[in-house]
Order: sequence, then structure tokens, then C-alpha cells
Amino acid sequence: MVEKRRFGATQDGRDVFAYTLTNDRGISVTVLDYGATLQSVVLPHKGERVDILLGFETVRAYENSSDCLGASIGRYAGRIPDAVARIGLNAFPLTANDGKNQLHGGRIGFHKRIWDAETSDDSVTFSLLSPDGDEGFPGTLRCDAVYTLSGNTLTIAYRGVSDRETAWNPTNHGYWNLNGHDAGDARSHLLEIPADRYVPVDSALIPLDGEADVAGTRFDFRAMREIGGEYDHSFVLSGGPIRLCGSRGIGMEIRTDCTAVQFYTAKYLSGVGKDGAVYGPFGAVCLETEGRQAQRALPLAPENTLTPGVPFTRTTQFRFLFRED
Repeated sequence: MVEKRRFGATQDGRDVFAYTLTNDRGISVTVLDYGATLQSVVLPHKGERVDILLGFETVRAYENSSDCLGASIGRYAGRIPDAVARIGLNAFPLTANDGKNQLHGGRIGFHKRIWDAETSDDSVTFSLLSPDGDEGFPGTLRCDAVYTLSGNTLTIAYRGVSDRETAWNPTNHGYWNLNGHDAGDARSHLLEIPADRYVPVDSALIPLDGEADVAGTRFDFRAMREIGGEYDHSFVLSGGPIRLCGSRGIGMEIRTDCTAVQFYTAKYLSGVGKDGAVYGPFGAVCLETEGRQAQRALPLAPENTLTPGVPFTRTTQFRFLFRED
């Protein structure tokens, strides 16, 4: 079942709507047409209802925040060095919004736009048209973000098609805390990432010289262990689910057809969220399924480009593990 309600209005007076998906498992998921944003995920757990996703209660808070809480990121998740997209043999200057680099699609990324919405019994499809030259990217791009709730699984699918060869690397920027969105520091969560390699970065979080082996380093999460420290790194996935578990017994398995995941421990998180919760550094875990990171002076990875007229879809499933009684 999908229920639609008015969530608020943007500063320039445009209405924003919330769509809440519920099912017979007692799971409730709310998404917004502003930024095609995942606003809440509420689970029934041991007689309680636990919201495990950070989010805001007002449109103004989303407009003013730079944290991209739960948002759909586009055209390109992560940083593009020197704000130059190298696509095949061509180089396209982009708008820079992270020093001299571009981050999460530019100054007005997809997370700052209102998407069109259509609903079905168990899903919401958001659609956006990005014109040729948008933030410097070539081609007119039509993209969809589809949220589907089935059983204890939330599926997010991103579809894109362009009339020119262009960059396309979408993701959902969910901030997860399986102890509850207001539970504070999440570095005690247990995490497993099936990745043999990760991407070392410099002080500006730009990739250095390719990929490195995780063996013998703090980046080895091939067996589930406590997060413990600070991370903002891309891991190259080698198959199998990503697993996350909090201390109150709620778990999550993530399965994706993406080649990589950006693991971020929310060092710079700040703001007042739902129910007046104060969100601070390390208060959540971000696991952004996406393509490989852009490397300085090299063409974008093939999985991060669209062939003209050929639709491409990326799908990620979040399976929630909880006890209803």
C-alpha cells in the first residue's frame, strides 16, 4: 500500500510530497519527491517500532543540509577530479563544488530537485529529465528512481537513458543506524564488505594510484567485525552481500549489481533530525552502492557511462533482519 501526503514546500513555494509504503510485515518506508529521497525506514522489532534511517522532518532542513541524507545522487556519485569528465576520447568541464573537484553531481545535483512521481501497489517511481549541459554533463538524460517494498526487502533501482554518450553513476545516500536514527555513534556496528580491494585517497579524498589489497590493513572487512574507526573510501566488490548489524539485534543485508560501494562513517554529519534528534559526527553508516571512482586524468570507468539510446539500470536490495516479537 502507498499513501501520499503533502510534506511541505520549498523556499520558492513548490509543494513537496511524501509517499509511504507499508506492508503486512509491519515495515514502513517513506520517500520524498524532493531529491527522490529515502526519508525513513521503520521496522517492528521486539514490540517496538524502530526508525533505522536518519532524515529530516521539513523540506527546509533538506534544502539547507549538505549531507544528502537519504537522497538520490546524480548524475555522478562521488568526486570527479578537477571537475573534468573524461568520457571516451572527450573531456567535458563540469561545475566545481568541492574545491576544484565536482562532488555528487555539482552545485544543484539531483538531490536538490523535485522529481515526478507515479505509484503502484508496492512501489514509487520518481522520474527526472536532466537537460544537455546540466552541470556540464553532455546529453539529455532521462532517469528513474524506483523504490519497491516486498516482504522485508527494500529495492532501489536507478534507470538512465541518454541521447549522447554521458556519465551516469547514481546512488542512494542513505545514513543508517540500526540502533535507531537517534542512537548516536554507530562505529560499534558490525560490518562485512565482500571486497578484496579498496581505493586509497589523498587528503582531498581523490583516488591516488588505483586500487590496493585490503589484506593486512584496517580496510579488511571480508569477515564481519566492528567498524571502530573513520572511513570515506570506495571498496571494489567481489561478490556476496554486504552485512551490517547493530547492538540491539537489527541487521541488514545489501545485495547489488554495482561494482563498488562507498563506505562513509559520517564524520561531518550535523543537524537536527526527526523527533528533534541531534545528528553528530559518526552517527550513521553510509554504504553507497555505485561504480568505481573516477581517477584523475583517466576516462571514466565503462560502467559509469551511458551509450546513446541504450537504457541502463542499477539495482540494490536492502534486506532487513529483525524480530517482530
